[in-house]
Amino acid sequence: MELLKVDNLNPYLDDLVELLCDAVDSGAPIGFLPPMSESEAKAYWQTINDDLQANARQVLLVREDDKVVGSVQISMSPKANALHRCDVEKLMVHTQARENGLGGILMQGVERVAAAMQRQLLILEVRSDDIAHDMYVNMGYIPFGEVPGYTRSANGMLHNATFFYKEIETTHEVFS
Repeated sequence: MELLKVDNLNPYLDDLVELLCDAVDSGAPIGFLPPMSESEAKAYWQTINDDLQANARQVLLVREDDKVVGSVQISMSPKANALHRCDVEKLMVHTQARENGLGGILMQGVERVAAAMQRQLLILEVRSDDIAHDMYVNMGYIPFGEVPGYTRSANGMLHNATFFYKEIETTHEVFS
C-alpha cells in the first residue's frame, strides 16, 4: 500500500475514473447519482486537476499493486479570513479494497498534509447514516450539526448530513 500526495492527476486518470464510477455506482454519497458514465467521471477529474494545478486543492491517493484504490481531496479556501482552514471532500475507497482501513489511512494523510500547509481546522460533512460517520467520530472529529434532508440518494430518498470539524496542530513537515 502506498499513500501519495500528487501534483498531477493525468498519470492516474484511468484508475481515478474507475474509482469514481465504482464509488458512485455502489451508492457512495459523494455528490453524484448513479449511473456514472466514464465520460462524466473523466470530465470531473479533469476539473479537479485544474484546481490542483491552481493550488486550490490537494489530492491524496492510495495505491495497491500499482492501481489507485482510494482517494480524498483537501479544498483550500481562498478567503483571507479562512486561510487557516480547509474542507475535506470526496473520500472514496474502491469496493474491492474496503474493510482494510484505507479510509483511515487517507484521513491520517489529510491531517498530515493540512498541518504541513499550516491549516489548523478541518471541516467535512457526511451522510449521517454512512459508515464513514463512525470513522470520523473515532478519529476525533467533532460533530457540530445535522441537517435534515441534506442529500438525496438514487431512489429519491432524502438523508440527513452531519457536519464535523477537527482542530489540528500545524507542522513544518514536507509531505510528498
